[in-house]
Amino acid sequence: MKNRRPTFAHSIGLTPWILGTLLTTVVAVGPQGCSPREAAAEEPVSLSTEFDESTPAEADDYFQPATFAYDEAPAAPPADAAAAAKKAAAAKKKKQEALKKAIAGAYKPLFYDNNFAYIDNPMYDDWFFGDRFKQKHFCFLGNCATLDIGGQYRMRYHNEQNMRGFGLTGNDDAFLLQRTRLFANAQLSENVRVYAEMLDAVSNYENFAPRGIEENRLDIQNLFADLTLFDGARGNLKFRGGRQELLYGSERLVSPLDWANTRRTFEGYKFLWVGEDWNIDAFYTRPVIISPTQPDSPDYQQEFSGIFSTYKGVENNTFDTYWFSYYNNRGANHYKYDTMGGRWLGSKDSLLWEFESGMQYGDNTSGSDHWGTFTTAGIGKKMEKKTWKPTLWGYFDYASGGARRGAGEGFNQLFPLAHKYLGFMDLYGRSNICSPNAQLTMQPHEKVKLLCWYYYMFLEDVRDTPYNINMSPFNPANAPASRDLGHELDLLCTYTLNPRMEMLFGYSHFFSGNYYKETPGIAHRGDANFFYTQYQWNF
Repeated sequence: MKNRRPTFAHSIGLTPWILGTLLTTVVAVGPQGCSPREAAAEEPVSLSTEFDESTPAEADDYFQPATFAYDEAPAAPPADAAAAAKKAAAAKKKKQEALKKAIAGAYKPLFYDNNFAYIDNPMYDDWFFGDRFKQKHFCFLGNCATLDIGGQYRMRYHNEQNMRGFGLTGNDDAFLLQRTRLFANAQLSENVRVYAEMLDAVSNYENFAPRGIEENRLDIQNLFADLTLFDGARGNLKFRGGRQELLYGSERLVSPLDWANTRRTFEGYKFLWVGEDWNIDAFYTRPVIISPTQPDSPDYQQEFSGIFSTYKGVENNTFDTYWFSYYNNRGANHYKYDTMGGRWLGSKDSLLWEFESGMQYGDNTSGSDHWGTFTTAGIGKKMEKKTWKPTLWGYFDYASGGARRGAGEGFNQLFPLAHKYLGFMDLYGRSNICSPNAQLTMQPHEKVKLLCWYYYMFLEDVRDTPYNINMSPFNPANAPASRDLGHELDLLCTYTLNPRMEMLFGYSHFFSGNYYKETPGIAHRGDANFFYTQYQWNF
């Protein structure tokens, strides 16, 4: 299939204006830009950042000027001098480790959360492509502002056997996905910030039409402004308006869907509270519908809003609570679902646990009352002292089905990172399904991580049908002859070339169960294979 390659100008009306503004700003950053020290002198924005995990008082001690007594103080005994040198070396090592961690973690799942403050650290003497375009300090309307410009390039090869499309289709295909992201983050003052991000996604060499998540040519992924409304000792409150990605908790319900060649985004408003113990978001948005060759636009027939809170007051524990409201009047749909739930993620010594559950209520398209639930329970163990540092998890996933086959009246998974759960082959959505599964991760080398994940999957309610990853019903015309969907084995190797580049090598196999062998109307009754390799570069 030939790819559609429109010109850059079609992306969105604001794009030329944004690029022109960014280029003007970059030029202004040159000789006229103010340095971090000049910025500190003007004092509207603090550009300093802690690079270790010490308390603020300890961090201040690291930067106190050395004092020397020249009058009566005797020379320090050799033992004291050795102890002082050892202490200084330990402090330096600690700061070096914190700096290394800051470099490795600079790029976040949401690029508007990226943190490049390490570049201004006096200890930073490395270099990565794109560093020169980050932490550029310049004067803006009398304020010292900071600009970060960067992006990401990703290339992934797929070889899909008997699974091209949605579910087990019997179709084979091999193709190449490429994605480019460019972003600019401008902190214009203490209280004002503007963020813009562009995305271009393309699919090449396929035999079948690309999926809806595989192509989106030159479009705006994020474009919003942040205003700080309150900044106090116990927290700060911000308002965000514009096009923005959403990511909450485990991403089982709300995610930008990074696995997709395209990424999911929304348009609307959000209030963000970040405090000592609580982080709270309240938002109202509309999903943005992807148009591969035309500018993307929000869907005014859908509304997605909610409140998500995280409690951080207990060490090694995270408590999430949430309420999401989703109204969909698009096409043949006419439903409104409210989802309330919570998640507890924690650890104690080598023991790990995760529990998440939610209930869903509202009105179905048919006009009937809607009720659905989902639960994930997992327990794990870290064995860091063992060779390859293995971590073993055991999970059970449950999501209710509906009483009417193919009507979609079971649990609705909303906007998830579905690829991360219920199998990397993306055969099933989180509805009318149960799955005991086990995950093993190992690290044989600092640069190499291995993952093995096994699933057994079966239908929760035999009156309903399986649902594809996009929540469309699979084979809805025929009643399931068995609940047994099958088994999936996922193998993944991640190789880190450097803190900015990594490669993935993955293989998955699905062993089809009795549902496929006995139910009428099935296009393919055998197994399926999925091989992929991916290269990713952040710059």
